[in-house]
Amino acid sequence: MRISRTDARDSAARGGFLPPRRFYAQEFFEFEKQRLWPQVWHLVGRAAEIPNPGDWLTYDLHDLSVIAIRQRDRSVRAFHNTCPHRGNRLLNGRGHAERIPCQYHCWVFDLDGSLSGVPEQGDLPTFSRRDYGLRPLHSEVVSGFIFAHQGDQPEPIASWLDGLTAELDLYRFEEMACFLRRRLELRCNWKTCLDAFQEVYHVRGVHPQLLPGLKTARSTFGFYGVHSMMINPNGEESARGTGTEDDLDLLAAFRRSKAELGAIDISHLEESRLTANYQYHLFPNVTFNTHATGCQLFRFLPHPSDPERCSVDVWFMERPCRDADLAAEAVVEEFDLDRTTFGQTLDGFVPPASAVSFGTDLVEIYGLALDQDFGLLPGVQRGLHSPGLGDLVLSSQERRIAHWNAMLDSFLDGPEFEDSWRLRFAA
Repeated sequence: MRISRTDARDSAARGGFLPPRRFYAQEFFEFEKQRLWPQVWHLVGRAAEIPNPGDWLTYDLHDLSVIAIRQRDRSVRAFHNTCPHRGNRLLNGRGHAERIPCQYHCWVFDLDGSLSGVPEQGDLPTFSRRDYGLRPLHSEVVSGFIFAHQGDQPEPIASWLDGLTAELDLYRFEEMACFLRRRLELRCNWKTCLDAFQEVYHVRGVHPQLLPGLKTARSTFGFYGVHSMMINPNGEESARGTGTEDDLDLLAAFRRSKAELGAIDISHLEESRLTANYQYHLFPNVTFNTHATGCQLFRFLPHPSDPERCSVDVWFMERPCRDADLAAEAVVEEFDLDRTTFGQTLDGFVPPASAVSFGTDLVEIYGLALDQDFGLLPGVQRGLHSPGLGDLVLSSQERRIAHWNAMLDSFLDGPEFEDSWRLRFAA
């Protein structure tokens, strides 16, 4: 039975129950592939990654492969990353080109997707170039992020974000530079990983170093259609920590001074956004933690065929200053930091990563926490197969997990999707 967005929001506070096989069954994985991913807006990348006409980037998830291209009029357009002649994949990664070539038979496409060159076209007597351009996708740039949708008539992006745009605009993501980007390969389902970023109930056991400054039991929540937000106060006395109001004042003062040093305007942010951790879930597969001048974004991608593997894209971003040149995209691929190499606990399955001097303090803090999360999750995935495990139990602190799984079920609903697969809300 399909649940409305409003009912899911209201019911999530009670918690719920999740069948473990949602996280490993091939059948559930196929439901997602066929019914979820074709119906959602995908966060393809950042517009700052392709600043100049002819710059392009690609995004892949299951059968969908997207090219986002900066146009000559400075707009961004997205196309299916396949040649309409014989299906060859055109591009991979990021780059720059005046025209897009297909290496198979040397067809050539302009930046707007139109077919501009066909060798020996005379051998195709009924052929019209107009009919064989790159197939476009619906695409929009919101807060500096490029979104694409493969559907013919998708829900408009403004409606899809359902009020979340105002939250995103506060942080001026389009002005941020990405100083760390890393893709991690994990031995767990993409939802197993995502759910660890949806609550702070696990902090006491997994991240004890964060307890003194994090008010884990007093989070507040907001819901925006299929998306959600969690606010975690910092630096206040807590049943699970020993922070003080002085710590809160110091944190706010530190972030103001940091912003002033870089000539960054944060005057529009209310006091709580200088001290609390605002964490967002952009349905279905993106989360980000925000602070006054930056954020840490995580994009969770299913493995092409194995429901018990996934990839996680980690982006650390900061607003460096008002200078447009310095705000241009700057990505560091190789790092050398002694203390923090997140992912090392997985016996080398995850490449280590750390940071350069800009933002090093941030990566030291978050790098350790990520190491703790990513080191734990393969064991969680293995435990989901236990014959002694019943349905997973979600508390009110885990209401965002209940909410988003209810939204997931609403996309998967249809023939052959049985009630035994579904989230059940607590009574």
